[in-house]
Amino acid sequence: MSIPRVVIAGTHSGVGKTTLATGIMAALTQRGRSVQGYKIGPDYIDPTFHALATGRPSRNLDRWLLGDHFARIFARTAKDHWAVIEGVMGLFDGMSGTQGFGSTADVAKELNAPVILVVDAINMSRSAAALVHGFCTFDPEVKIQGVILNRVKSSSQEKLLREAMAEIEVPIVGAVPKEEALHLPERHLGLVPSQERKFQDSFWEDLYRIITKYIDLDQLEKIMLKTSDYLEKKPTHTDSPITKSKSMAEPISEGPSRPRRNLAVFRPRLGIARDEAFSFYYQDALEEAEALGFTLIPFSPLHDSVLPDHLDGIFLGGGFPELHLEELSRNHSFRQSLQEFADSGKAIYAECGGYMYLGESVKDFEGKQFPMVSIIPMKAEMTSRLQGLGYRAGILAKDTFFGSKGTAVQGHEFHYSQVQFRANPETEGFYAYRLFKTGKFHQMEGYAKGNVFGSYLHLNFAGYPELWHYWKCWMQDKGVEK
Repeated sequence: MSIPRVVIAGTHSGVGKTTLATGIMAALTQRGRSVQGYKIGPDYIDPTFHALATGRPSRNLDRWLLGDHFARIFARTAKDHWAVIEGVMGLFDGMSGTQGFGSTADVAKELNAPVILVVDAINMSRSAAALVHGFCTFDPEVKIQGVILNRVKSSSQEKLLREAMAEIEVPIVGAVPKEEALHLPERHLGLVPSQERKFQDSFWEDLYRIITKYIDLDQLEKIMLKTSDYLEKKPTHTDSPITKSKSMAEPISEGPSRPRRNLAVFRPRLGIARDEAFSFYYQDALEEAEALGFTLIPFSPLHDSVLPDHLDGIFLGGGFPELHLEELSRNHSFRQSLQEFADSGKAIYAECGGYMYLGESVKDFEGKQFPMVSIIPMKAEMTSRLQGLGYRAGILAKDTFFGSKGTAVQGHEFHYSQVQFRANPETEGFYAYRLFKTGKFHQMEGYAKGNVFGSYLHLNFAGYPELWHYWKCWMQDKGVEK
């Protein structure tokens, strides 16, 4: 399969990958290329900028979250497009305790894709060549085909940098002056989602001008076109680092055990919370649900007075509810509608921000408390320090509507809040997961009782389509089908 492709990587975080990758996507789109944007790693925010640049949803490439489905998803989504892939952190930064598993370099090798390395050159001259030389030789299987020098202070510095790069024979694809730097807005979870900020036309005009003036797009396209055909690798079931530990008490199921059945005529209506407060969803996960027959119905806990009619289940994703607590709390009729839905016995699945929203209250960064939905007997509190960050393996601690006890999943956490239950979850038996970090038991986490499941763990259901199937079977078994 012929897929022109390139990975935009960085020597470290903060070198300007997102701005440059987004600008390159926009510029190639303006040149008439059908560009598909990608982000390596578990990121919900950078892809929103890619979508604005290309006019199509961006995708996440994460070997931990997608597992055996990684190659299939790339092949399906990149077909007939030019794939521009934004890296994560530094080029070789991967999972803790592994030799770079899941890193930008690891993904680039999996995709047999050339790499353009972004270097923050503001305080360097010939040393930049030593830095790039080290990146090029550290893993010879990573195909670094050029560099973009960012934040260049002057024409004289650029001359020195070009002379140095010529010594190691690494092409310079672009050199962006320091005064031309554009910055995307940030907050405690990283960049501000694009849907929260109405970008003025001047931003895109400036970005397009900078990219077309300082990046050699003809050279970049030649690099993308030189790639060999993409051959989809077959799953080996051995690529992922081992996640099982001898300290696990229960036997592990690799997936839900409910038998597969023909549900083609059953098209359940799954409500998806989509607004400024809840926006963290993986595009491929939603498309997997639709492929399995779900009809996705968006709703807004911020702006709607009640839930849409005739929903068969609800998915409350993460986002930034902490920035909209007053509005969420004030929307009494919607909260009541959600409580009634839970009382009906239909399933509600919630991650991170959605999990907090289902509790009794959330305390903001200033210590002010706001009532929430009160489906889960817990209170949440925002803190000034990260409470959870990184990849986790989860083992379902009990039978649930989307998987049986012992089902193993791989997800990630990223949150500044913590929760406290009113009752003892151990004695009440409502923990959702046994979480493992780098193969060792980390903690019990989440809430699972009857038709309600909530957790801080973010999953990409595209890596576990069997979870959608299990949930669909559960709906049918419960007589949800009309």
